Amino acid sequence: MISTAMGNLLDRAERAGAALIICDAQDRIIRVNDKHVKIYNFIDYSIMPTFEQFLWTSINNRKMANGEVYRDPHSWISATAQSRKSCKYLQFTTKHNDERMFLVSYEKILDSSHWWYQTRIDITEDIKKHFKDGNYLLGPSLWDGTFAPMARNTTVPIANVLGAMPAAAGLIMAKGKLIDANQSLSNLLREGDGLRLIGGRVVIRNNQEQVEFLKKIDHFFAPAGSRLSVNMRISREDSEDVYFLNVSSLLDQNRETWDSGHIGVITVANPSITPTIDPNMLVTFFGITLAEAEVAAALGAGQSVSTIAQKRMVQINTIHAQIKKIVEKTGYKGQADIARRVSDVARIFGSR
Repeated sequence: MISTAMGNLLDRAERAGAALIICDAQDRIIRVNDKHVKIYNFIDYSIMPTFEQFLWTSINNRKMANGEVYRDPHSWISATAQSRKSCKYLQFTTKHNDERMFLVSYEKILDSSHWWYQTRIDITEDIKKHFKDGNYLLGPSLWDGTFAPMARNTTVPIANVLGAMPAAAGLIMAKGKLIDANQSLSNLLREGDGLRLIGGRVVIRNNQEQVEFLKKIDHFFAPAGSRLSVNMRISREDSEDVYFLNVSSLLDQNRETWDSGHIGVITVANPSITPTIDPNMLVTFFGITLAEAEVAAALGAGQSVSTIAQKRMVQINTIHAQIKKIVEKTGYKGQADIARRVSDVARIFGSR
């Protein structure tokens, strides 16, 4: 199995033009390809260094452009080790001191007693060409198949973080430049009711709100900016309802990014849409019966006791009795507390 996986990895890395290292369960680098040796030509691979030794040598040779690495290398190396320990698959971009950008993929090799591999694909020219052509969205379509894992023997979908967010969300930079978006935000911008995408930038239809938006994000993305979240109400053209817009920090804003600019997360919520939660989830989460979970879900959706009783074709006293049971089992403080807790869960796990 291992020899087959290693051969498969080496072959696919060659076809993808990727630098490759393979490590065993003790994090020793047991195999590298020529592409990796060229990038890290100061490493002596004949001694089978550990991955931590590889990182320390890279730091000593000032290979990375990320200033945070050099400010606290011990914490950074510890964080990378924890990530490898807790995740089966990771993918991120990194910048070297020669201004080159690499798409890095890490994955545990299945059925291999904790062996793992890491690939690096030089994407510098791809990014330059992408922006030169006037394209601003960076998503899976840009990388074609390079986001796919290289050593899986089963089909396991890779979760897209933005796609998993229960709201319209994306990654934004100074002047409102959008570099990635989930489907919800893409649809919202395409509809243009309140916000739209012009020249790769998020633009608010209302001129007064647009001026306020630019003023706030200019301050947010300024080199000495406070990084305080941007919060706004966005009026809509085709509805009396509004959108709630938030721009917040992405991880540590001291962290350098691929174009030496800061990246924020933009989230747009439609408060008129109430997320719903599968009552079966509440059975597991709250330790209650399905009937009680259905009542709790209805409370979380903002329904009154009388409405719930009417829809379930039971007496109001029956609903009150079920609410009392939920309180006894969960320790929540009453009907309002149940509704709030369910609403919180629905925002994370619910559907719209």
